[in-house]
Amino acid sequence: MSPRRASPPPDPAESARIGLAGLDAGPIERAFRVETPDESLGALPLPFEYVDIEVEIRKADGASVRARGTLGARATVECRRCLDPTRVRVRARWDALYRPPARVTPGEEGVWVLDAESGELDLAGPIREELWVQAPAWVECSPECPGLCPACGARVAEQPCRCPPPEPDARWAALEGLGGGSADASEGASEGAPEGEIP
Repeated sequence: MSPRRASPPPDPAESARIGLAGLDAGPIERAFRVETPDESLGALPLPFEYVDIEVEIRKADGASVRARGTLGARATVECRRCLDPTRVRVRARWDALYRPPARVTPGEEGVWVLDAESGELDLAGPIREELWVQAPAWVECSPECPGLCPACGARVAEQPCRCPPPEPDARWAALEGLGGGSADASEGASEGAPEGEIP
C-alpha cells in the first residue's frame, strides 16, 4: 500500500473577503489560507501563523446571505509552566448570517452587516469571533508538566531541583500551636465533668 499523501494547503489569500458574483446562480464554495491573520482578521487571542478557511455561501431569506464552514489555525506560544515553545491547533465550525444594515439589530449574535455595494462578503468578523471562542485561555505542553523551580528557575522535568525548602512565613508564627491548645482544653473539660452533668 502506498503511503497516504497529505492534502496540500489551501490557496493563499491576503484577506478574508469573498466575491459574490455568481451567487444568484447557486452556492459559492471557497477554500483558502489567510497567511497574515493579525493583519487580515484584526486582534486575535494567539499569534496564529495562518488560518485555513473553508466556506459555503448561499442566499438566505430576502436580501440576506448565509456563510458557513470550517476553520483551522496554528500558533506557537510558551507553555505557562515551563515556558517551552508549544504548538496549539484550533479547529472549529462556524456559521454567520449577513443582512442589509437596516435589518441588523445591534448586539444580535451571529448576524453581520452585508455590504451589497462592495460585491464582497467580509468573513473577518465571524472568523475572528470564533477564534476568540475556541482558543485556549492558557497553554501547557502537557498536563503533567512540572514547570520551573520558583527559586532558581531550573526545569524540573530535566533536572532535580536542589534548592532548600522555603523558610516558613514569620507572620504565621503567632498562630502555631493554637489548634493544639484548643484541643487540649476541650479534652480537659470533658474529663473533669461527670457524664450527664453540667459543671
